[in-house]
Amino acid sequence: MRSANQWHELLRVEPEFLDIEKRVLSGNISDYRQISPESFVLHGWDMTAEERLFNMMIPFLRQQLTRAKTSMPEIYGENFKNINPDTIRTKEDWYSIPVLMKDDDADLGAKGFRKIANDKPIVMKPKDINGATVPFGSGGSMGKSTPTFITLADRSREIHGARRSWNYWGITQNDTVLYTYNTTHKGGQWIQESFLSHGSDILLRRTEDGTEKVLQNIIDYNVNVLITVQQPIEAMQNQAKAAGVNLHALIETSMEYPEKYKGIVIPDDRGRKQIEFIFLGGFEIVPYAIELQENYLNGTPIATQLGSSEAIPQAASINPKLMPSGQCHLNNLHLLQGPHYVEVVKKSGDKWVPVDKGEEGLLIYTSWARDGTIWVRYAPGDVATKLLDEGECPCGIYSPVITNVHRKDSGERNALLVNGCAAG
Repeated sequence: MRSANQWHELLRVEPEFLDIEKRVLSGNISDYRQISPESFVLHGWDMTAEERLFNMMIPFLRQQLTRAKTSMPEIYGENFKNINPDTIRTKEDWYSIPVLMKDDDADLGAKGFRKIANDKPIVMKPKDINGATVPFGSGGSMGKSTPTFITLADRSREIHGARRSWNYWGITQNDTVLYTYNTTHKGGQWIQESFLSHGSDILLRRTEDGTEKVLQNIIDYNVNVLITVQQPIEAMQNQAKAAGVNLHALIETSMEYPEKYKGIVIPDDRGRKQIEFIFLGGFEIVPYAIELQENYLNGTPIATQLGSSEAIPQAASINPKLMPSGQCHLNNLHLLQGPHYVEVVKKSGDKWVPVDKGEEGLLIYTSWARDGTIWVRYAPGDVATKLLDEGECPCGIYSPVITNVHRKDSGERNALLVNGCAAG
């Protein structure tokens, strides 16, 4: 694991990032496909002021606006019929682009696209794609899921973008990772791919593996990083049928067979344990998981990354042991720009503008480096509060910090935690 003394190594804008910026601003890069997928691992995306980032992204935002109008007309035709992408030059211009809602929202007077996508899912695949794609379902908590089509290049962009979180968690090529995610979910697949790209050894949990087999694999393969899920999400709650191996179950088995498994996930009598860090999946680390950490794990650091079938990554917290003074621990998340543009916005007249510090707004994103399903200012139904402006977090990462990410419809929270990739 990376030590706290090495944290400063991550807080820099790499020469490779500056070269990309220079070539974009000079017009030598005019198509997002000219940016290599491996470039999204660069920390310059998180260490650069949003104004500069926007100037880098705007050519590709216009590119995707044009593609959305022409290659996904069933989704964007009505919304964008009066929009000329060539006129979108500034952030103020960008704020005039309407938000795309998945579901109808009476409060905002917005009509969602879910029914269109449910009736004819293929409309979510851009008509200008010639190569192979795979659709990942999303949003099943409100009924039939809607697909996001992904190409091999899209996969590569996202797995390298996710690797920035692994660095903020201190994970290096010398670490061995085991994860219990459902590998049929996009997040589960991307975890495997991104850690292989990161240079870390990774073990997958087979569907037939129970908690004892997982714990034995941790022992046999010298695993020191655990990626798992949070079910049940409340104390004394029965686990849902969808749940696989999770943090609760691993602690329970460790307590049941202490002679075999103490000192692995839970500490032994001398306070030693093999697992040095835990990544908990889900859009929030629930209070019960924090309770388990405090009562049974002797302070093993935990963090999370916000992502979805539509867009990975969106935001992440850091390993608190690497920068204890940071205000980006647990559910306080740094926005991660690239290969998506993530915003937290509110309605202001006929525009959607950024929220101010302390305000809650819609969490939206635009897939500006994506061959497959194009998302332009897409609001899947999440809201978040802006906790810190850019440059304010003591950890040194420059991007803003958001907190209290949750569903706008509070009734969807448990459904997502129980049935999404956070369920295992």
